[in-house]
Amino acid sequence: MILSSLLIMILSAFNPIAVQDTSEIALDAQEDHPNTEVVSDQGYWKKRKYNRISYNNTMCTPLFIDESYPVSMSFGLDCGRNIYLHKKPIAGVIKFGLDLGLDINYMRFDNEGDYSDYEGPSGYTGSVFYESDDDIDAFLKLSGNRVSIGLAVGPSVTWNPVGKLRLCGYYHVVPTGSLFAQGMGAYAGYSTMMKYGLELSYGSIGVGVDRESGMDTCTDMISYYMAKSQEGDVSSIGSSRYFSESLQVYLSLRF
Repeated sequence: MILSSLLIMILSAFNPIAVQDTSEIALDAQEDHPNTEVVSDQGYWKKRKYNRISYNNTMCTPLFIDESYPVSMSFGLDCGRNIYLHKKPIAGVIKFGLDLGLDINYMRFDNEGDYSDYEGPSGYTGSVFYESDDDIDAFLKLSGNRVSIGLAVGPSVTWNPVGKLRLCGYYHVVPTGSLFAQGMGAYAGYSTMMKYGLELSYGSIGVGVDRESGMDTCTDMISYYMAKSQEGDVSSIGSSRYFSESLQVYLSLRF
């Protein structure tokens, strides 16, 4: 770098035209060989796959009572990728895309609450009809586990203001299947969850927060298969509905 500067100074003293030619050659060389920062930014847009490990603050509320299950532990794992809808960023910093991913969540609750003063209606929980508040109270005190797997799809917008820094906002529709175990009962459910959030990342590492909610309709699988094996009327098997929502804080890895 120092030698080239001295050379330009010497040439400028004798032939200014030569200096102009030298500068033009340098500019042409810069255009043919982009600098390291530009190459790095181009490589950054190629990091479309993501893995997110989250800690979830989850609430799960059966519709036949006014109380939520006390969730003791909940976490999730999301895997997916961004599919950008255009090659060049708008204004050099913004890209719109479509996200496809797999969402896996686990929740455990330990019921120790006192529901003896429950004054709401009795109703179905699985295939069992609870006729008294004492029956509902006994059911709610059972601990349980819930595992759900969903396919996430939805739009996203990514803003790259400078260097490797990126802010991504997204909205996902997540058709979800779940398995719900409580006491001696096993329930299978389906829900269409809605998720939206923001992720701030630098290079391959990022942090983010999102919110997910939806209604889960569960069927008592033990009673269902027993009725089916005995050629009974499976349409009489009751179902229960649960509303769940969670605030998820996660660490993201992109590659």
